[in-house]
Amino acid sequence: MFRRSTVVIAFIACTGFATSKFLQPTPYDRDTAVSSILIALGDEAPEHYIGTMDMEKVGMGKDIINLGGAYENGGATNRVSEHFVCIDCHNIQPEAPFADDNNPDSRLKYSIENNQPYLPGSTFYGITNRTSWFNGDHERKYGKELIEPARHDLVNAIQLCSKECSVGRMLTQEEMQAVLHYLTSMELKLKDLNLSEAELASISANGQTAEQKAQNIRLIKSKYLQGYPATFVEEIPKKERKMGEEGNLDNGKWIYEKSCLHCHSPQKTVTDRTLFGTGKDQKDFKWLASYFKKSNGGSVYWITRHGTASKEHIPQYMPIYSKEKLSDSQIEDLAAYILAESKK
Repeated sequence: MFRRSTVVIAFIACTGFATSKFLQPTPYDRDTAVSSILIALGDEAPEHYIGTMDMEKVGMGKDIINLGGAYENGGATNRVSEHFVCIDCHNIQPEAPFADDNNPDSRLKYSIENNQPYLPGSTFYGITNRTSWFNGDHERKYGKELIEPARHDLVNAIQLCSKECSVGRMLTQEEMQAVLHYLTSMELKLKDLNLSEAELASISANGQTAEQKAQNIRLIKSKYLQGYPATFVEEIPKKERKMGEEGNLDNGKWIYEKSCLHCHSPQKTVTDRTLFGTGKDQKDFKWLASYFKKSNGGSVYWITRHGTASKEHIPQYMPIYSKEKLSDSQIEDLAAYILAESKK
């Protein structure tokens, strides 16, 4: 029996099984939910925690986030907002190889590699694992009274987004539960954490002391963002702008198509995301290029950093791109693409 076991162990080693980070002899695999590991280590479950998912609720939550309301009779009914849906500003997929990476260059590269939108809001993937929302300079935009209840409470953060960000209404209790179920289905998995083999072994070890468990809880939480920062900055000064003469055209094209046209495509109407629609027509590029030197709504330099406010007669608005979501160099890439297309 001993010799047979020795042969099996040797076979495993030779086939590479033992060298794989996610195939160690542990109770966890690459798709194990991070929350379940933390709770197993003794961490307290958050108030929004969903232990057992109801797939009917998951489906309803998916419709609310992707379509704007529950899907009935061939369409979304009782819409949360008449103008926006959640995925206008938020992805539902990972935006970087690992959950601790919020670098805009990494995000753009990942967006290109995975053919996904490049958006101003933080991804919903892993949102239930975080401990804070509406961070940084969001208080400047919405005010302390609205932000404080939402900063460390996901339910309140969702309600703030539903009412204020989407220019809509508050979710009902049933809708909120459905949304929480759907968001929980997108929680972080072990594969999303940049863990070394030694770190994985530490997390998975049997017989851990209370201190070891506490250390491993801190280790796991250090591997993903507890809350996405949001730093609102001023536009690039006119004298420092490249005016489209310098920049990465490929990156600029992607930002234009996967960020700008995500909302501003010609198909969008007054009843949709935006009053201003543009496309790939040369006149649109010429118009945009003509505003490079200005500091108003027509300038990509200005509008990306200031957005627009919702008004009673114009409820649609444009969100602000923080420096974490769109870097100055990426704005120059966008300008370079617009200028190049305007000259064709």
